[in-house]
Amino acid sequence: LTARIDTPADSIGWPTTFTVDSVVVDSGSQLPPQIDLGAARGFRISGQLTPTGEFQNAAPSDSVAAVNLGNLLPRFRSFFPRLPANGVQPGDQWTDSTSATDVSGGTTITTRSLNVRTATNWEDRDGTRVLRIESSANYTFNGSGQQSGAPFTLDGAGQATGFQFLASDGRYVGGEARDSATLTIDLPVQGITIPRRQLAQTTISVLPQ
Repeated sequence: LTARIDTPADSIGWPTTFTVDSVVVDSGSQLPPQIDLGAARGFRISGQLTPTGEFQNAAPSDSVAAVNLGNLLPRFRSFFPRLPANGVQPGDQWTDSTSATDVSGGTTITTRSLNVRTATNWEDRDGTRVLRIESSANYTFNGSGQQSGAPFTLDGAGQATGFQFLASDGRYVGGEARDSATLTIDLPVQGITIPRRQLAQTTISVLPQ
């Protein structure tokens, strides 16, 4: 996955595009037959990045692929560091709560999150002076939709931790994140309840120009 931020900015933020290179399933996982991983190659999400780090107005390049791949892709809304409007310096700690509803392909999911972030200290990262920002979040989500014409509901909760780096000139220069969630999918027509656990480990690096 690559992310590109362009100029100029408008009243909301900077034009930003996420492009998927590929998605590979490990040997211990099995995906539903309707998910075509080939559709992921070149799939794009375009929107705007606000000055506080929120990705807004997301629009997929392929709405059908967006429905099939939605659970396999990261949460683009919170991909970049979320920062206070007046900036950040070592020793700062801030807490925010967010509530976001996403609608895609007839599925509506609302996520509520409590986030704690701390700017720790300056350090060197590949020859660049960077500020380390550590974060933790607890979140819940619920929603409903249809799969092959059959209605379903889902609900769950998760925890996320990680750290990110900002250069002294404000550039985002990467980080790591770990996200663990448990959820339950209910199919009332079939009388089936499906428990699931999802684990994501993300590493973000700046590509050479």
